Amino acid sequence: MPILLARAKPPYKADEGEPGLWRQGEIVQAFPDPGPTGTQEQLAAGNFWWIKVTDKTLAEVQEYLQSWNHDPTVEQTSANGDDRIIQVTSTMVSASGGNQFEAAKVDELLGEINAEYPTANATRTGIGNTFFTFSITAPVAARDEIIERINRAVRDWSYRRRRWYINAAGRTYLQNNGGYVEGTAAQVANYLRDGLLD
Repeated sequence: MPILLARAKPPYKADEGEPGLWRQGEIVQAFPDPGPTGTQEQLAAGNFWWIKVTDKTLAEVQEYLQSWNHDPTVEQTSANGDDRIIQVTSTMVSASGGNQFEAAKVDELLGEINAEYPTANATRTGIGNTFFTFSITAPVAARDEIIERINRAVRDWSYRRRRWYINAAGRTYLQNNGGYVEGTAAQVANYLRDGLLD
């Protein structure tokens, strides 16, 4: 029976939008029963809450540790000789547009591509919450290198540290019950929120 370890304290900085800060309610790790052995992870320390899932294995709860980084697909949508249009699409953008592609970040990446590949002339041709398109001038070999470069860069862009977190009702329950809850996955799901729905 796995135990999900969730952050009990608010971030040590006021800026909730800063990627890399553990936010209150974020699930930071999963342990097999009887749980973590470190003193800072124990309930008595007050740093973390424990959520014990009674009907799942450790492997089955790994999805709750998923980072909210972009999970992009990169595809060529048209080609004319060495001129190509490439589209990057992400499945990790929330319903409200959180973690959407930002023009400044995309343009900065394309500027880096142009510095590395001076003849590529990479130019953004479109952008939306879940996608951006760009044109390049490159032979097939260079195109594949550029696509891989963009794929790696986009995967590192993140909006939050974790995709899943404990919702407000769950945080209140945990605060009032010594930081511990135990139940089946269906019962525990009442305390979880998928950040992609935000």
